[in-house]
Amino acid sequence: MSRIANATTPRQVRRLTLAAFFGPPLIVALALLAANPDFGALGLILGTLALVGTLMLMLIAAPNGWLVVSGVLVGIAVLAVPGPLLQAEVMAHQGQRVEVRITSVTKYRGKHGPEYTCHLERVDGKPLAHAELGSDSCYGPLDVGRTEDVLVDPHGWTAPQLVDTDYGGVDVAAALLPVAVLLFELLIWLARRSGLRRTGGR
Repeated sequence: MSRIANATTPRQVRRLTLAAFFGPPLIVALALLAANPDFGALGLILGTLALVGTLMLMLIAAPNGWLVVSGVLVGIAVLAVPGPLLQAEVMAHQGQRVEVRITSVTKYRGKHGPEYTCHLERVDGKPLAHAELGSDSCYGPLDVGRTEDVLVDPHGWTAPQLVDTDYGGVDVAAALLPVAVLLFELLIWLARRSGLRRTGGR
C-alpha cells in the first residue's frame, strides 16, 4: 500500500490548510441539508466526503496522529449534530401543532426486525410536507386510521414530530455546536503550525 504524500514546502502547507479551513462550515451546511428528508442521504454522503477531505488535507499538511484523531472525533460531532439540532430548534420554538391521520403504513426490514413508516395526512385537508412518521413513532398496520397530534415545521424543511417529543437541552446543544466548529478550526490551525515547522516555514 502506497503512503500518502506529505507536503514538502511551507507553501504547500499553507495552501492545504487554507483549503481545510473551509471544511468545517461546509460540513455544517451539508449536515443542515440532510435535515430535509428529501436530501437526507445526499447531505449525509456529501458531508461525510467533506469531512474525509478535510482530514486528508490536514494529514498531508501535517502527518500528526493526535491531530487527525482529534479531527475525526470533532468532525463526527460537527457532521452529526446540526441536522437533528435544526429540527429540534424549529420544533421547540416555531413548531405548529396539527392533527393528522395515519393513512397507510410501510413495512421494511430493520437491524432488529421489522420496522414501519406511517404515512400521514392533515385532518383539515391542508398540504403536509414530509408526511411521514419514522419507526420510533410508528408501530405497525394497526395504526392506520389513528389520529395523532404532531408538530410541523412552518417552513416545510424538516419532518413532523410527535408533540410529546422531548426537546430539553436543545439550547445547550445550539451553544455547543459553534464551539465544536471553532475547535475543528483550531485543530486545522495547529496542523498548519506543525506542518510549517516540519517544512522549515515560520
